[in-house]
Amino acid sequence: MAKSKYEYVKEFETDDRLLRNVYILVRVDGKGFHKFSAAHQFTKPNDVRALNLMNHAARSVMHELDDILLAFGESDEYSFLFRKSTDLYQRREAKIVSTVVSLFTSAYVYYWGDYFTDSKRPLYPPVFDGRAVLYPSEVEVKDYFAWRQADTHINNLFNTSFWALVEKGGLTPKAAEIRLSGTDSKDKNEMLFTEFNTNYSKLPAIFRKGSVLLREGVPKDSDKDAVIPTLPETLPGSTFANVVVATEADSVSDKVSPAPESETSTTTIDSETVKLKVEEAKKGRDTSNDKKRPNEDDDNEDDDDNSDDEAKESQSKDTESRNDRNENANSSSEKKEKPAFKRMKKGVVIDHIDIIGEKFWTGRGAYILAPEKKKKMRSK
Repeated sequence: MAKSKYEYVKEFETDDRLLRNVYILVRVDGKGFHKFSAAHQFTKPNDVRALNLMNHAARSVMHELDDILLAFGESDEYSFLFRKSTDLYQRREAKIVSTVVSLFTSAYVYYWGDYFTDSKRPLYPPVFDGRAVLYPSEVEVKDYFAWRQADTHINNLFNTSFWALVEKGGLTPKAAEIRLSGTDSKDKNEMLFTEFNTNYSKLPAIFRKGSVLLREGVPKDSDKDAVIPTLPETLPGSTFANVVVATEADSVSDKVSPAPESETSTTTIDSETVKLKVEEAKKGRDTSNDKKRPNEDDDNEDDDDNSDDEAKESQSKDTESRNDRNENANSSSEKKEKPAFKRMKKGVVIDHIDIIGEKFWTGRGAYILAPEKKKKMRSK
């Protein structure tokens, strides 16, 4: 950019680069979603279409920003954990937060029609805000996600109880709030089971535990953007997504076709040709022996014996080579008939699992907080 006398205004910009060697966590939160959900008639207490639309938007963010290791979503919020060593936008806070929020919001609107099939777009634009928080160590990161998942359980248990009282119990919203005032989780579980025959622990995990987005291996031949939530209980509320889930495995296996018939028939033709050549060679040797002069000496007889031995040896070699070719053909066809699921690539997988406690962090999430390789300094 050409310099001008007005360029001094850049000096008013603040340096908002975030501290290095700490984890960056960006949380996106819906603004005014009580009104938004009512206007769009979301199912209470949980609308699986809205939750999976949130998941789709979050997955779009992770596909765009490779430095995000983990994401967790519940209700109208999503948290994104960046790797400790990220240098995205030179770690400038405003750039990172604004990019995550704008990516999330645009994807939410863009994919709206795939989940709310009765309308191509929302009645009015949804709004999300965002903030960045720094965590110095793995301890705080684990506790953060434990806090958000515990919050998921608390909020969902209250909402499930509240809407059961309103929709099934016939109470007004105010009366339902009074009824639940001062109750703990045990009281709510007891009420749901005894009064409404609802076992809270049997509700879909996406409602009780939220959604966890991980970077894991997916079939190499599949589109990473086509990895829809993996559990049957969380199928998105759209025909498009259902088709993807139902045909994903088939689409991959269909691409791996067995060996063509021409390949196996070629081997058969070759073997028959070899047999004919061997027989012709033997006949040729027999006729040459018949034409042999009776006064030939013993040296010529020795040569004939040697030629017979050579013929037998060459015949055995031809047989071995035929067997080798047949074995190679069979093994190659077997390899081609196997599905390509062993060839994996990194994709964004959505699941609904516990991330409270060490089991997750030492299992599927072990790579998230693993020590990163130090970048080699370039020698001058």
